[in-house]
Amino acid sequence: MVKEFYSMKNRCSPEALLSIILGMSKEQKESVRSMGFGALLKMKIMDIPLKLGFYVLQKFDYERMVIDIEGKELKVTAESVHDMLGIPIGGTKLTQLDQWPKDDTSYDEWKQQFKKDSII
Repeated sequence: MVKEFYSMKNRCSPEALLSIILGMSKEQKESVRSMGFGALLKMKIMDIPLKLGFYVLQKFDYERMVIDIEGKELKVTAESVHDMLGIPIGGTKLTQLDQWPKDDTSYDEWKQQFKKDSII
């Protein structure tokens, strides 16, 4: 069963992601690579046509995890997403990471750049 989407919100446009990538230092890019997301650094997409986004969403059956295009089905799996975007499959669970030191103030300093009512 395909659900209809009446509105589509985009939290991060391809252009914004590309801008972030281009502004990264060598060290930051190496950190991204070491986490297994190096393929994202190669993205050069500036825009996704709105009609294409709506078309894919209309054709996506989330219960069966397939995109049905003119009777042909494209299965959406962890492997297919990995093959297309280079996003790693699996890896370290967040609960396995070391705890952030309680006396580290870098998060508080980073957060000060945003408005008080920000969701961050």
